Amino acid sequence: MTGTGLSSADTTNQKLAKVNAWTVTGSVPTSLTVHGSDILNCVAFSEFNALTAAQQSNILALGSNPGLLLGGSANVSLLTAGMIVSYFPSSGTTIANLTNLAKATTQSWAQANGYPYNSSVTGNLNQGDTAAAGLT
Repeated sequence: MTGTGLSSADTTNQKLAKVNAWTVTGSVPTSLTVHGSDILNCVAFSEFNALTAAQQSNILALGSNPGLLLGGSANVSLLTAGMIVSYFPSSGTTIANLTNLAKATTQSWAQANGYPYNSSVTGNLNQGDTAAAGLT
């Protein structure tokens, strides 16, 4: 976790601001975006070589996409993650490399722990959340 620690002298609003600014790495985000080249750089050649010609073509087309591609644990039913999961063995090098890429992604502490968040790096906890949790 990266961020400023809490102090007993902090007000609830100060604590909320600090917690909402905390970020983490090391877990697969539910949603993330990457460039196609990032995906290609994770593909093990031996596993790519074992794909059919059509699958290889699909992976190369995916990798040449100039925009951002959506991935993450909540998106395996969508095209990018779904294709990767169906083409490559779950215990293989490509999936391990992609998992490490995802784990290196910085995300908000709130998002990583299932709490409300504004963006991938900013939490959205508020006074109502602290009251609901019995903390105020």
